[in-house]
Formats: sequence, C-alpha cells, structure tokens
Amino acid sequence: MNLSIWILIIFWIAFGVIHSLAATLWFKEWIKVKMGYWFKYYRLMYSFFALISLLGVLYYQFHIPSKIFFKYAQIQYVFGLLIGTTGLVLMGICIRSYFFNISGLEVFFKKEKVSVLNTSGIHQWVRHPLYLGTLLFVWGCLLLSPSISNLVSCIMITLYTF
Repeated sequence: MNLSIWILIIFWIAFGVIHSLAATLWFKEWIKVKMGYWFKYYRLMYSFFALISLLGVLYYQFHIPSKIFFKYAQIQYVFGLLIGTTGLVLMGICIRSYFFNISGLEVFFKKEKVSVLNTSGIHQWVRHPLYLGTLLFVWGCLLLSPSISNLVSCIMITLYTF
C-alpha cells in the first residue's frame, strides 16, 4: 500500500476515535462542566464537527490516486446500484425520521424529549437502521467503483460501526 492509503486509514481511525470519544458519557459530563450554560448546544456542535470531519476524510479519499483492484461486470454494476440505492433510501428515511434528535437542532425548539425504545417499522428488524443503510450504501458504492481507497474506507467504516 502506498502512503496515501495509510494516511486514509489514519484519517478514518482518527475520525472514529474522536467521534466515539465525543459520544461517551464521561466526556459529555466533563464537557458539561467546562461549557456550563452553553452545553445545551453540545449535540449541535458535535454534529457539525462530525459532518465537517467526515467530509474532510471523504474529500481526501476521493482525491487520492487509487487503483481499481478488479474489473467489474454489468451484473456487479446492477447489484452495486441496487445495494447502494437501498442503503441511501434507508439512510434518508432514518435521517428524515429523527433528524432533529440526532442533529442537535432540537435545542432551538421547545420540544420535550422523550426517550422510548422504538420497535416499530424498520426497528422491528434492525436496531440501528441508519448504520445498516450506511453500510449498504458504502459497500454498494464499492461495487460501482472497486478502488483500493473505497475498499479501505468500506473496511474502516464497517469496523467502526461494529
């Protein structure tokens, strides 16, 4: 593997570590003490930082030279399109369903937060449909563009998700 692929791996690891650290209870409690009144905006800042850092990693991924590691056939393209589109639709449904809860934008609305385990709809079969949609999307994209950088990213995203 060349240096740019190793840098991509480091970027994905850094993204995962920072994202996970910022989501831990002990880190949130520590930040709450430091931020005081402004802590109510933590989720919004967390979401913004996660989005910007994810876009940065993806920008790097798609701008490094990367070899195609196998030639693809028409059926591979169809499966990639089907899997990737299914993942994208699932992600869209999830984001639409609970965008305000996961983005931090609820801080601007006077809405009482209720924590209830959702077991209806897609949640009957999958605990985290957004994760499933993401995995389907990235692996479908790999079938559409089977490059080393896409493979590395698929592996890193899958490992992080599990």
